[in-house]
Amino acid sequence: MDALGPPAVGPVNPFSATAVARVSEDGTDTTTVVTVAIRDALAHLDNYLRTGDGGTVAVVGDYGTGKTHLAVELLAHARRAVGPAGKAIYLDAPADTFLSLNRRFLGRLSREAVRALVAQWGAAGPVPPAGRDGDPAEAAPGGGDPAEAVRLLAGRLREELAEVTPDPSYGTVLAMLLDPGTEAMAWDWLMGYPPGPALTAAGVTARADVEAGAVETMGVLALLHGRRHERFVLVLDELDKILSAAGRPGDETMARFARMIGVFASAGAFLVIAGLPDLLHLLSPDVRQRIAPIVRMSALSVADVRDFIRRSQLRASGQARLAPFTEETTEYLTNLTDGVPRRVIRLCYHLYQRAVAAGTPVTHVLVREAVRVQFDLASRQDVGADVRRVLTQDGWSYQRDHLIGSMRDLPVDFWVPLDEHDAGCCVLLSESVLKSEEVDELNRRVVAIRAAVPDSEVILVVVGHLPADFAADLATTFSVEPIVYDPQTFAEDLSGSVKASMRRLEQVVGADALTSVRQRVERIQRQQTNTQRSIERLSYQLDEMRGELHQDLNGPRLDGSPAAGRGPAPAVASPLPGRVARVFVDAIQALDQLSGFDRHLHDAFTPPRPGAGRPAEEGGAPLRSRLRSRDVQRALGTSMVLRRLIEAFRYGVEQWYERHTRDPQPADLEQLDRLCETYDGIAEYLPLFQLDALGDLAAPGAGGDDVVEPPDRSRSWSGARSVFDGLSGHVRQLMVAG
Repeated sequence: MDALGPPAVGPVNPFSATAVARVSEDGTDTTTVVTVAIRDALAHLDNYLRTGDGGTVAVVGDYGTGKTHLAVELLAHARRAVGPAGKAIYLDAPADTFLSLNRRFLGRLSREAVRALVAQWGAAGPVPPAGRDGDPAEAAPGGGDPAEAVRLLAGRLREELAEVTPDPSYGTVLAMLLDPGTEAMAWDWLMGYPPGPALTAAGVTARADVEAGAVETMGVLALLHGRRHERFVLVLDELDKILSAAGRPGDETMARFARMIGVFASAGAFLVIAGLPDLLHLLSPDVRQRIAPIVRMSALSVADVRDFIRRSQLRASGQARLAPFTEETTEYLTNLTDGVPRRVIRLCYHLYQRAVAAGTPVTHVLVREAVRVQFDLASRQDVGADVRRVLTQDGWSYQRDHLIGSMRDLPVDFWVPLDEHDAGCCVLLSESVLKSEEVDELNRRVVAIRAAVPDSEVILVVVGHLPADFAADLATTFSVEPIVYDPQTFAEDLSGSVKASMRRLEQVVGADALTSVRQRVERIQRQQTNTQRSIERLSYQLDEMRGELHQDLNGPRLDGSPAAGRGPAPAVASPLPGRVARVFVDAIQALDQLSGFDRHLHDAFTPPRPGAGRPAEEGGAPLRSRLRSRDVQRALGTSMVLRRLIEAFRYGVEQWYERHTRDPQPADLEQLDRLCETYDGIAEYLPLFQLDALGDLAAPGAGGDDVVEPPDRSRSWSGARSVFDGLSGHVRQLMVAG
């Protein structure tokens, strides 16, 4: 079985199944190995806690490298250091705007805490102290005027806050926050809403730029903490979601972000921004110069992994032991996972679970199997099938498991012969190469192959991991640099390597020009035959889809079943939030824009209008002429499969949303992640590049009712395809943001 439940009786698994960092109040529910990145980030935080010199630190790293875990460590460290006399806040940035970020920020602070902060700040000056409920109306037992007290406090606040904002409204609004009669309106204004009547009467106006105002609001509250000689730490995780919410950030977004950095520095606050490495590329050079330092997440070493295993077991069972892992298997799993923390932790969880259930130590075989199953990596059988597809599509004749040399030698996985010559190219498949002994064995095998067939080329395909130094050693022996299997680039890499190897062999054996031409013609004929078979299969699939095509154009029913009959399906409102539903609508519209097939098909069966001058026998002629192109046929098949995929993805998200509309838990979000990963996993196998062939088909037809004007077709083909490429990520961002 690929997955085993927890044993009925046995120790608690000390590792996390999801390896996703959780933010808690004290951060104690984590196991931390002090890496270079963590040590550097903590050093910068400690310097701020000692000196109070505000600034911004960026933490960047790929998915699963521990950015959020580092953010949690910084948060816990800051809370322990500042105690009650300071503030440390963690925010997971929304995939939206700075206004949404500010509202989350205020929600974490709470209205009561901000009100108390202003009251305490005002009590330190010449303003009468508040009454027992913090109401200025109950202050000044000697009969002081509460309105005058608020006016004086507002004036002092305006002077103090001038460092971070020129807007005098902040002093007025914060002072009015102390009055129960205006407290709600003052809080709404801080949240970015227009001013209420009482605020307008006090001279507060609506802000022209609510986004810039949101940034200033955060800086104002950080400054109020700083003026009380408190430390203020704000950790913004996944900030790149804001900057990339609408594509590459514009000048206004950059200006607001630069303003945020400047405001927090002026307020004497410590700002930590965490995100993917692309975060730095999204920033303008001017903004990047304002961030110092930059902490880059690093991979775990073998020693780090062993330390992590021992610490995890110490926390769970009180014993800092390595078993059921061994020195060798920890090195093996570190190499296989490239030291990526999330992969390591998830792998440790499943290996521990299986080893305890079986009562055996973790072995190399168990590690390889767990890596393949848990990370959905390709097996040798999967890669072998890909090799067959590449060789078949390129028209090569080949043999599987071909024996070269004596019976004692292992057969090669694929042998591509050079016709009429004792020569050829062989493709060898290998699991991960992680030991020098494995490198030596592969080199010996190449020597044996060339001893049996001197005029031979050898291509090595590694299914798994190949360290860079081992790759360099193997490249000196093999014909070309080893190919590490990557589903995105493998077909192109292998095709190019085989063609180059066969050309070299032709030159070596001195094949005459006539023979070379004949062999190329035969290969082209095989390619055409294979292409024709593919078209026939595609035609059969299109025939199956034809019965459902009309219903698909009107959208699937909510229950996922096709509409009955042949009439148009009734429109069903999507249960998804408006912004999410619009993403799917945009994707379908972008696909329709690329193909134009439905419009041409409709025009082919539409009677000509009076005076149009189109003879009846020409109905469908434009469509027929374009469908003669095999490229257009393939592209149409791809577009239809893509449409069905998008609609199936939408249906899955709708079903998930109906079950988890309210307060989704982490496990629920993991189900959403799996839906998105399923879409990505299928979409990456679709040859979207073929959609470029639909350019002519999508051109507006003459005299049609829905002629597409040139301005409406300004979106390029590549721009439209980007809608499909980023669909799952955009949907997840909007669903999580709510």
